[in-house]
Amino acid sequence: MQANDEKPIRALIAAMSEAFAKLDAHAFSIVFHEDADFTNVWGMTAHGRKAIEEFHRPLLEGDGSGPIPSFKHAELKVMDTRIRFLRPDVASVDATWTQTGAVQNGHDMGVRKGLLMLIATKQGDDWGIAVMHNMDLPVTK
Repeated sequence: MQANDEKPIRALIAAMSEAFAKLDAHAFSIVFHEDADFTNVWGMTAHGRKAIEEFHRPLLEGDGSGPIPSFKHAELKVMDTRIRFLRPDVASVDATWTQTGAVQNGHDMGVRKGLLMLIATKQGDDWGIAVMHNMDLPVTK
């Protein structure tokens, strides 16, 4: 059963990446359960799918001239995804990522690297993200 469940979990990460590339905050939020929690790299949080959508909208649509970063022209690549099933309906997922092209305070943020740590749960036949934490990792040259 778990091997069959890896595919839809990987599809959540792919759908999130695709929504990010399309600058679609609504599509980004759809991979989360209705009551999900999201924490960004600075420890800021959003609770619930609608709040997660609204949290990401300025990041995907803004220009980065101020303190809110803009990912409008950024390229995000998920490098590696590791899945560990804690129960048949609960999985811990770590996905490493890199990003270029982000802008904050009018300046390019350079190459970024990070880790998405999330708990995916199965509700009925559907997998979704229940909790996600994002963190920056050191960029090594």
